Amino acid sequence: MSLKKSFVITAGLLASLTSFSSAASNVSLAFNNDNIVLGYDVELQEALKVKGDYLQTIDNGYTLDTGIYAFQDAGATFFELGAKGLRMDNDNGDGYALAFGGLGGLRLTEEFSLEAEFHYSPEILAFGDTENYTEWVFRAKYALMPTASLFVEYNHTTVEYDNMPEERLTADILFGLAWVF
Repeated sequence: MSLKKSFVITAGLLASLTSFSSAASNVSLAFNNDNIVLGYDVELQEALKVKGDYLQTIDNGYTLDTGIYAFQDAGATFFELGAKGLRMDNDNGDGYALAFGGLGGLRLTEEFSLEAEFHYSPEILAFGDTENYTEWVFRAKYALMPTASLFVEYNHTTVEYDNMPEERLTADILFGLAWVF
């Protein structure tokens, strides 16, 4: 799948989802010298959201994912739990996976929060050249205003392939901005 097709699919899915009545949606952009991550998050109901990311690395191809999550916001803490489907096209192979995981966070102040996210796909749920998928993300986020936040994240994503034990797609610090609408 080409980069253009991936963007068209992601944009189409985002456009179709925003036509639902939703409580909040956001779009984010994170990057460093070697990576770029485009993300979206759409609340469909009070406790259900759709999220997706497109990770492009300068050395290792791309990963595109979309998932559905149940979430709970309890004031100082917030949690998400769900699954996402992935499409990967990287230097050592390409494939698909179904990964389970979620996110947990803590609001230290009204503006500042810390988040940790984890997703894992075992070999039985990975197809093509892919055998396993693991993603860890640690994020510090600061709300500049109600509609925009700055964040810094550490993203560690690895994939195991048939012909190679493990490839680290990224293990980098990224800087980003998220817009709420």
